[in-house]
Amino acid sequence: MHQLPVPLQNPVSEYRLLQTDIEAAVHRCLEAGVFEWGPEVPAFETEFAELVGARHAVSTNSGLAALKLALRALGIGSGDEVITVPNSDIATTSAIHAVGAHSVWVDVEPDTLNMDPNLVEAAITARTRAILPVHLYGHPAAMPALSEIARRHNLLIVEDACLALGAFIEGRHIGSWSDIACYSHAPSKHLGAIGTGGTATTNDAGLAERLQLYAGYGQPRERSYTQGIMGLPQRLLVEGYNERLDEIQAAVLRVKLPYVFRWIEARRANAQVYGQALRGSGIDLPVERQGYRHSYRNYVIQVAGREQVQRRLTEAGVATAILYVPPLHLQPVYRRLGYKAGSFPVTEAAADRLLSIPVGPTLTPAQRDHVVATLLEACGDP
Repeated sequence: MHQLPVPLQNPVSEYRLLQTDIEAAVHRCLEAGVFEWGPEVPAFETEFAELVGARHAVSTNSGLAALKLALRALGIGSGDEVITVPNSDIATTSAIHAVGAHSVWVDVEPDTLNMDPNLVEAAITARTRAILPVHLYGHPAAMPALSEIARRHNLLIVEDACLALGAFIEGRHIGSWSDIACYSHAPSKHLGAIGTGGTATTNDAGLAERLQLYAGYGQPRERSYTQGIMGLPQRLLVEGYNERLDEIQAAVLRVKLPYVFRWIEARRANAQVYGQALRGSGIDLPVERQGYRHSYRNYVIQVAGREQVQRRLTEAGVATAILYVPPLHLQPVYRRLGYKAGSFPVTEAAADRLLSIPVGPTLTPAQRDHVVATLLEACGDP
């Protein structure tokens, strides 16, 4: 795929920074000839759990898989309702439907574009089992308020943290506010694989075991590790899936993992420069609430005349993205649910104006300055 001179994400640069170690990790797996049920996956899970302050981590082959397995492990299924938002990637909602449950969307807060806690209680019914907030673009959702609502109504919480590794609330890791949190290791994420991957974290040992079961065909992991060596028969406890992380991806993620918080600090530094340079320009900038720590997987502005602004940035070699537009309730796949334009006014107003600009950790000062200059010119403030 062709990249513009100033790309949104630059996995090639990350690779070059760690090329020797990444290639050694891949070579180690190839030489061992062990591509599943090997040592890299459990080692990565231990290291990732420590990174995010969780007791247990179970790796998967995508963020979507992590979400689906989390819901399955919690016993959510046919007839249940899960409250979430319509302005996320389809994975958030399709995971709910994949386990047979119903998604119930609520609108978002105007500043963070995250789930509005003030709208959640009105959406709770006798069939509601869980709340699934999304930490959109890297800014945490209002987890203290959502956790209190869940406690009051005896509901489960699954955090969609696929865009927000390294974000905090009052010094507390996101992911620690829920029964299970789900992360993505797609190449464009904070901790990206060289393919796809995901991780679910929990502080509950029983849930961690169920996540392993559902990810690994429904068989206890220790049996899968010894089956090929000892010739044991299968022992299937649940109807599981094959949605595990493979050894090569785990090995590469282990190389990158020690650098993640350094890379997030680089993202935050880029965001700070943007904020200073664009303040007062008439461009609506992303917020960072008091006590919240944004990890800036995306730097998303809101502008009038977005198509014209985006066109000018593209002509100047600056990559952009529109995430996630149109929102899910206006997508053809969900027409059957009966939502119309106007159903979620805050989501829809933002969808008409939002634009993601480069903020990745390998963005150079010259590239960043070029983005600012082009954006100001495109918005009529040269």
